[in-house]
Amino acid sequence: MFTQAHAAPRPAPVPPKPAEVDPCECGPLDVVFAIDDTGSMGGSLNAIKASFLNLLSQIQASSNGDYRLGLVTFKDDVTVRVDLGAGNDALMNAEINNLTAFGGAREPEASDEALNTVIHNLVARPFQNGAFTGVWRTGARKVVVLVTDNLPGGFNDNYSAGNALASAMAQSAANNDIRIHAVYVPTWGGQNPVIAGIMQNYATVSQGAYRVTQPDGSDVGLAVQDFLSDCRKPSDVYIRDNVYDNGTEPSSYDIWTSPDIKICNNPAGCAASTNPVFGSTNNYIFVTLRNNGPVRPSGPVSGKLMLYYLPSGGSALWETGSWVHFKTVPGIFLSAGEVRDVSVRWDSVPLPGHYCILARWVSAGDPMTFPELPGSDTVVNTRQNNNIAWRNVDVVRMLTGGVGHTTYDLRLRAERMTTLFLRPDADTPFAGGVSVDLGRELFEMWRASGGEAEGLEGTEGSTLFFGGHGGAVNFRVGKTVTHRLDLTFKSDGHEGVFPMNVFEVFDGKEPVGGVRYDVTVIPPHAEPLPVAPAVRPVGDKGVELSWHHAVHHKHYTLLRSTNPASGDFEPIAEIVPDERASETVALRFVDAASDGAGFFYAVVSHSRGGGGSVTSEWVTLRPPSNKE
Repeated sequence: MFTQAHAAPRPAPVPPKPAEVDPCECGPLDVVFAIDDTGSMGGSLNAIKASFLNLLSQIQASSNGDYRLGLVTFKDDVTVRVDLGAGNDALMNAEINNLTAFGGAREPEASDEALNTVIHNLVARPFQNGAFTGVWRTGARKVVVLVTDNLPGGFNDNYSAGNALASAMAQSAANNDIRIHAVYVPTWGGQNPVIAGIMQNYATVSQGAYRVTQPDGSDVGLAVQDFLSDCRKPSDVYIRDNVYDNGTEPSSYDIWTSPDIKICNNPAGCAASTNPVFGSTNNYIFVTLRNNGPVRPSGPVSGKLMLYYLPSGGSALWETGSWVHFKTVPGIFLSAGEVRDVSVRWDSVPLPGHYCILARWVSAGDPMTFPELPGSDTVVNTRQNNNIAWRNVDVVRMLTGGVGHTTYDLRLRAERMTTLFLRPDADTPFAGGVSVDLGRELFEMWRASGGEAEGLEGTEGSTLFFGGHGGAVNFRVGKTVTHRLDLTFKSDGHEGVFPMNVFEVFDGKEPVGGVRYDVTVIPPHAEPLPVAPAVRPVGDKGVELSWHHAVHHKHYTLLRSTNPASGDFEPIAEIVPDERASETVALRFVDAASDGAGFFYAVVSHSRGGGGSVTSEWVTLRPPSNKE
């Protein structure tokens, strides 16, 4: 009999602490807040209320005390709450604190008409409550701070793909020297690219700035403060290269084991990094950004996070086609001293296998301190720039007495002797043996150049065999070429985690990149792991359920329910993975009996040796209920 698993409650987001006021003294400032106050914006409104006095202090400091304020809100209509004027601090504070999130039963909201009101000083009109007649001053910095989570819909609650009014308002703001600083709150989870594009257009055309907040809007106040301190002091954001790294440039020790980059197979995160899974939609990269580095004084800063992948291996060159860019997260705002985890979904892992991940923080306020020249060594760039981090740590799991397989891309240079090292951590040699299959072509080149190796216990065909203490192989091939090596770890029966460092050294000098393989040997009866299933429609074929596989799982039971909370569900399939099943390739099942719209699905994992079973969380194609 199967029982329903109840997911542990997730902790509530920790509210960010108020940022310190930046005494930037930028001169006269006119600021109008245009805020979406529909039902889904409750978290954002609470954050604005909590931070408004701090924002007011920032406005006072940034303007040398010469400022005017205004406030409009919008749903499917527009309400002028405070006209643009001076000396209205108390009224602004009262109106901000009176804001309540409600209404807006359909998705598009009137951000475009709210901008129309404040840019063109419109009096009361149909669907506009109150007149906006305050004068924008010549010579002042003129700013509209727009905060919303939705598409522009005018007064008819109807977004059209042409988006004519929103585009016209962006251009009209630019013509009137008014900057639109756009804050997108992705309250529905992931960012909607259409909404993001419109918000970016508001900002870009008017020479404003664009920010994306946390889904609960808890950092809206920090994003707004960034807009109000245009002449802020610089910052130093860093991503750790290893556990000893404190942001000092150049960093020491291995630089391809960043603990601030983590790969997880579900959006909620994971205790320990794992491998991306081909064929799964549940691959997430978590990167920790630390705005407290030693290079510059700490202040608020904005920038973007850029992510790249490369098949696991050693030496890699910058901008030579090696690194593949796969994601950019724009509009990240960090307050002084803030440490933030940024989650990025990897939409499509290209092939089964193991991968390196490179993370780059790119910011005009926190530039690279060492040039990244085309053809330069990624190791050098990463060591010299604390804005760059590299994670090349893979997990190879196997059963006691069994084998585990992985790959390593060996990148040889024509002019260099390359030594490939296999080195376990000093206190944990691998409990078993390691073999490296060079492939016939590379094996013959290695043998023709002298066949030099350390710790070699034997060869068979194109495969070299080493013991648990590893070894080293010298290559002098006279070619610049990449060869994929197949690595096999054979367990002698002892369980545990055995880190094996595989890396390259040129001409007997400094390492130029490598991989740490966390070889994990577990007994068959180990407790099963809850998987993170994903569902997607597959046209008229039904619904596809996919999930990552674990080597000690013997089989899986798939459950279907119309209402999991009732405890009623039915098993619809038993999936027994092939012995060749890989942990880097998703398992899949198509429920052809349904279009999935009314069903929830879960996966029960069973261990091989009587370790029990565990049920995943329920997933569904059913759209979330309207928050409003």
